[in-house]
Amino acid sequence: MAFNFKLRSFRNLSDKLRFIGPGILLAIAAAGESGISEALEIGAHYHFELIWVIILTLIFKFAFTNGIARYTLSTGETIFEGLTKIPGPKNWTVVFITLIFLLEMFAYGGMLLFGAIFIDYYLPGVYFERLIALITLAVILFLLWKNSYERIEIIVVAIAICLFVGIGYCLLGFNLPIESIAAGVIPKVPPGSVLSIMALMGAIGSGLNLLLYTVWLHEKSHGECGPDFFKKYIRYVNLDLLLAFFLVSVITILFMTLGVSGFVVSFIGHGEELSLDAIIVQVLYVLSNVPFGNAFFLIFGYLIMFGAAITGIDGRARAISSVLKSSYSTKFSEMQLYRILILIFAGIIASAVIFGEPSALIHSVSAIASIMFALLGFMVIYLDLKLPDYSRGNRVWLLIMVLGSSAFLFMALMMEGTFIIVGLPLIESLVLLIIPVYIFTKTELFRKCITRRLEIADFIWVILIFAAISVYGAFRGIPTEGIVINAGHVGPMIAGIICGPAAGALTGLAGGVYIFETGGSTALIFAIGTIASGIITGYFTYYWRGNLTYSKGALMVIAAELFCYVAVPLILLKDTAFVADLLRRSFLPMLIANMTGVLIFIYFLKEGKYCIIHKQKSRNNIKFRPGKKDVSLSDDKGKKESQQERL
Repeated sequence: MAFNFKLRSFRNLSDKLRFIGPGILLAIAAAGESGISEALEIGAHYHFELIWVIILTLIFKFAFTNGIARYTLSTGETIFEGLTKIPGPKNWTVVFITLIFLLEMFAYGGMLLFGAIFIDYYLPGVYFERLIALITLAVILFLLWKNSYERIEIIVVAIAICLFVGIGYCLLGFNLPIESIAAGVIPKVPPGSVLSIMALMGAIGSGLNLLLYTVWLHEKSHGECGPDFFKKYIRYVNLDLLLAFFLVSVITILFMTLGVSGFVVSFIGHGEELSLDAIIVQVLYVLSNVPFGNAFFLIFGYLIMFGAAITGIDGRARAISSVLKSSYSTKFSEMQLYRILILIFAGIIASAVIFGEPSALIHSVSAIASIMFALLGFMVIYLDLKLPDYSRGNRVWLLIMVLGSSAFLFMALMMEGTFIIVGLPLIESLVLLIIPVYIFTKTELFRKCITRRLEIADFIWVILIFAAISVYGAFRGIPTEGIVINAGHVGPMIAGIICGPAAGALTGLAGGVYIFETGGSTALIFAIGTIASGIITGYFTYYWRGNLTYSKGALMVIAAELFCYVAVPLILLKDTAFVADLLRRSFLPMLIANMTGVLIFIYFLKEGKYCIIHKQKSRNNIKFRPGKKDVSLSDDKGKKESQQERL
């Protein structure tokens, strides 16, 4: 009897702890961003004055993750499948998040370099930092190749245990300043700390990493869902989340304490820039009084970055592979897609390790990811309102989500003044560019383009119109960091789509000549890139037989911009450091500006219910065929002309 009772008790405990694990993975993924890259520096600058930011941020991020956990338990889907139901173009949210995930791999290259710096301090002069980072990446690939969630969970739990032991041991060398920590709970904004508060909000508890929790939770639940399942396990999922965010808060405060202790005798001004090397040296000086303190700090600093990288790569690969398998027809299995994705991620990370610099890589994609994370808060609210009553969030949850998402959106837009300095002028330029494009779609000349009735004079008019759009987009550029951010590629790209690569090249030539005449160190690069953008979109459209979608439109813009930013400067200058700096300074805003213009044009086409049909005989002409219903176009005499034609 006693044995049976103990067996039942063990089974009950095992059942309750069934969902403990995904939260640990989430905590380690978040710790890689907030544990070292932010908390040490914030502690060095502001001591414990920003503890209140950590508390409020984690409350919101707990509510955010709770919302996506409830969605998974009640529907049996990951949040990524839910995001495909957001109103708008098909799968637009997932495509956009996937793009950000790919860009974030550059930041993971920076994280691995951070980890390599710790090993380099532990074994000075033995290895090169970049070699250590690449070896670490190879080990991660080996561990992920089997696509085993259980293996990853065991590794990350072991890292978490070692992390607590190691940091706790390091802190034995000095007492925790409880009074200072308690005083930091009271909200106040130290002079010059606004940008640090913004950075801390984004880093603490991570941002888009929170979406990965739903992937790991889906693995643990094996897709089970329903009212009974939800009511039985939601409390244990919440316990897992509480454990995760408690772990994040402890790691953050402990690293902040190390940052404070490292500079307690120094006079560091608010906002004064510090290098990671300077912070590490000061912390090592403090820990030199603790036996093996330096070794513990350096080894476990590396382990945090290792854990963040392996969880981040695994979660993103699982998320994207599951969406690709469920939303698109593909001959690959989910396992094959997972392996392809981790190889792609590894390639991006390796390029970042070889050509990049840690701080620049980590902060280069943070602004756009922060904006998307804030918008996702409102999307989670929308999906929550569609859930059954038993799994829907209460009013307190809704209030926290609305206030938190609004605050994050405001902070993201204001971060470093980028939105005000670059974003608003670019939006203004795009609006002024799109208006003539929209008017063009209502003209007889556009009808001739889509019905393949262009004469030489008409072709010349198309070149002139879109050349003017290209020149205006370049003229209205915003100078920043020695580079002019502009939407000058929109004209050649649209000309390439509707009239082929020849039209795109000639249109880009006009914009390229204007850019070249303006002068500057990058004038020739961007002039050639403008010409190439029209050619690339023209050939992409021909390759797809004119069957353009939003995702295909985004893909060909990415290809054109990468050619401009990577291939052209490498061919002309053969300077990889210059390419990395060019990507950091202006790639994202240029990509977003030109992609937005092209996607809006595709929207105009789809609103007109035209599918693009591209005949194999002609490479420079495109025909549009109506979609589900026949659509007639009228000429100036009021006659109707059918668009239906056999392929």
